[in-house]
Amino acid sequence: MSRMAVCLFLLAVGSLFLLPSSARGEDRVEMSMPFFREPTHQIDSVDREAKTAIVKARPQTPFFSASEGLGVMLLSSSGRGPFDTLIRVDVREVLKDGEMLVAFGDGAAAAMRRGPAVLFRPFSGEMGAGGRIAPATTRQLRELPDVLTSKPLDADGGLLGAMEAARAAARRSASMNNLKQIGLAFHNYADAYRSFPPAVIYGPDGKPWHSWRVLLLPFLEQQALYEQYDFSQPWDSPANRQVSETVVNVYRDPAVEGEGALTNYAAIVGDNALFAPNLVKMQSPDDFPACLSRKKLHFRDVTDGTSNTIMFATVDPERKIPWTKPEDIVFDEAFPGVGKPAGIGAPHPGASPGERVGLVGFADGSVRTVRGDLDRDTLAPFLTRNGGEITQPESLSASGDEGGGQLQQPMVRIIKADDGSYGFLID
Repeated sequence: MSRMAVCLFLLAVGSLFLLPSSARGEDRVEMSMPFFREPTHQIDSVDREAKTAIVKARPQTPFFSASEGLGVMLLSSSGRGPFDTLIRVDVREVLKDGEMLVAFGDGAAAAMRRGPAVLFRPFSGEMGAGGRIAPATTRQLRELPDVLTSKPLDADGGLLGAMEAARAAARRSASMNNLKQIGLAFHNYADAYRSFPPAVIYGPDGKPWHSWRVLLLPFLEQQALYEQYDFSQPWDSPANRQVSETVVNVYRDPAVEGEGALTNYAAIVGDNALFAPNLVKMQSPDDFPACLSRKKLHFRDVTDGTSNTIMFATVDPERKIPWTKPEDIVFDEAFPGVGKPAGIGAPHPGASPGERVGLVGFADGSVRTVRGDLDRDTLAPFLTRNGGEITQPESLSASGDEGGGQLQQPMVRIIKADDGSYGFLID
């Protein structure tokens, strides 16, 4: 691979150098590579007699700049299932349009097949085990057998399982970033108006007319959309239909499937929550924005501390809430905790199999994960702004996620045993 490709991957994995070693027994990790979201290449044709293949880089991959030399290729033995086969290859010639002529050894002829693949020059040793990270040497690659196979540990194992884990980590990271943007918009609103946005603005008829999500639009680079919204009419009126049907991406969690102008994030609303219910009511249809000045909450009202008070959270995926609709998560005696329809949603996979986690945004702008099985009593101290409770942040965390961080990056590891035999795994 070229220096450019190596540099791109070094940048991408800079945060992974503290990952623990996974070498087992007396085996050692000879080479390793982080695995990212998608296959990097496509095997277009295979000539088993000549022991060559035509391989093309997929769009938007850093491997467009591949150069001649030794490397390894990962592919599926079935062409459909988990990527369980590693083949030592030699990029003989770089052709036009990102195509490459790749040669392989006698022992790999039966295993090489058309389809998606990952082509790379791995790093020497194990990433995250300390020391300088450097590409594998030519000698290390020459000593590899023509082909290695690895049976997945379970149905979700192998490279396809690692791909899904990487996608899940990316979706979770993007969702956390959405909550951070929403939290920053909240703070910018509070700075501009010297008060919090109300969760709901009630119309003169006593019904909920407008949501905080609309109020934050100017602080989410959506000024033009905000100016189209008519505050003299309810959110679902014909006058506001065009705005209500416009998708606002920052309100969509990428882990939740489905289409439409919906929101996957809600405010925590309750008598002692950061968002108080029934706070603002319009006296007439033209009472906006004057209605905002009559009752206000400020940061001085958050006596529990902003780092201990949750203001936004993911909602249950089954709740299909239009983003302009003034509907949120109600914190009252019936609040069920996390992972239930009326509570905080847990749409993201956790670090352990079968585990789910939710995301919450605190009043200080920080975002972290919470266990998908938290009950009301455990979570309640974090949902009040002035309850005076003693909080225990560690009680919120999912297993293997005490810092509220990301899922571990899947890794490809080539293992060399004391007897000189090789194997590889993806975990």
